[in-house]
Amino acid sequence: MQVTDLAKIARTIEGKIVPVFVTDIRRTTRLLNLRDNTIVEAAFDEGNIEAGAASEAVSELELELKGGSVGPLYELAVQLQSLAPFWISTESKSARGWHLRTGQTEGPTEAQTPKLDRRVRAANGFREIIGETLGHLTCNIGPTLRGDAEGVHQMRTALRASRAALEFFAPWLDAAAVQRFDAELQGFGRLFGAARDWDVFCLETLPAAILELPEARLHDMRPAAEARRLLAQTVVADAVCGRQFVAMVLGLAAWTEERAARQPILGDEGMHHHLASLAPSLLDRVEGKVKQRQHHKGKLSAEARHGIRKALDKLCDDVRFLTRLFPHRELERYRDRCEDVQVILGVANDAEVAQQLALGLAEDRRRNLAKPATTLARWSARRSRKSLRGLKTALEVFRATPVFWR
Repeated sequence: MQVTDLAKIARTIEGKIVPVFVTDIRRTTRLLNLRDNTIVEAAFDEGNIEAGAASEAVSELELELKGGSVGPLYELAVQLQSLAPFWISTESKSARGWHLRTGQTEGPTEAQTPKLDRRVRAANGFREIIGETLGHLTCNIGPTLRGDAEGVHQMRTALRASRAALEFFAPWLDAAAVQRFDAELQGFGRLFGAARDWDVFCLETLPAAILELPEARLHDMRPAAEARRLLAQTVVADAVCGRQFVAMVLGLAAWTEERAARQPILGDEGMHHHLASLAPSLLDRVEGKVKQRQHHKGKLSAEARHGIRKALDKLCDDVRFLTRLFPHRELERYRDRCEDVQVILGVANDAEVAQQLALGLAEDRRRNLAKPATTLARWSARRSRKSLRGLKTALEVFRATPVFWR
């Protein structure tokens, strides 16, 4: 393109282009020399993002690894968080500016398959897997804080997957540390689980029931249900921005990096072996827990079904972690059979939870909701029974499916 052409374009667009948003940031940077020859750039940003009449203050610290290993960086973050509490965000300033301007935001992110090589050592595999689950967790913080139901679902899934990874590698890890992190992950999982239950109730169950039962006045339940959903969202948002959640994420990341760097771990040679050679025995242990829960005389109770679903969730997470280590076709067939059972149990669980939530709303000093709540509970019970008709067959097919790791 000629200079004259550029000048012509400049004259044509002069005065017609306005910024979508403006970032006015003052940045202070320092290079930090940490242990093991690790170099980290600490950049402290202060200022504002402006988009028309909307604005957002910026006060954030960015730590970037310039050289060395990432473990000391996480240790630094843990120390800083203990001195001056902060919360984690992976959203760029441009994404936040675009949100201010348009109301649109980056959507939730689903879990990714860890990129493991068949020759990867167990310690490094553990690091990659936990890194993936924590990455999945933190990249959904922004959508969750903005009230996105799918963001809440993805964060809950990531918490569960982190627990599955800890349990999978537990025979080769420090038991006290595993127990501590598992308890913290489980505690936050309950908070996200409660929020997820209200999301499903308000966004899926109630609309479906209203459509099927238009004369039952089920829409009368909306205000009370939405209030409970908003309260659950607030609890989750407070937790995500709280000191304990951030400390758990950073602490688990730092501990994982330390474990991977110290091969063998605590004098145990196990984590120095190839993950592909250890995986069969570890998968046998997880699958054994699923099959043990299936051995039940007569009809499975709600508690027994819940146990099977939780065990299957962990097994499916473990299978996803190891996708790149085993033949694709056999693994996919096995995972499909797992997911067939999961879907049935998931629908039944949502229906059973809906019964509890509906009746709970009626008991919360709302007499006018007694009749619609009872109607919805009965509708959900029928939905649960209908879903469970295929459970026996799905379990039989799953039990008959050859495992892919032997």
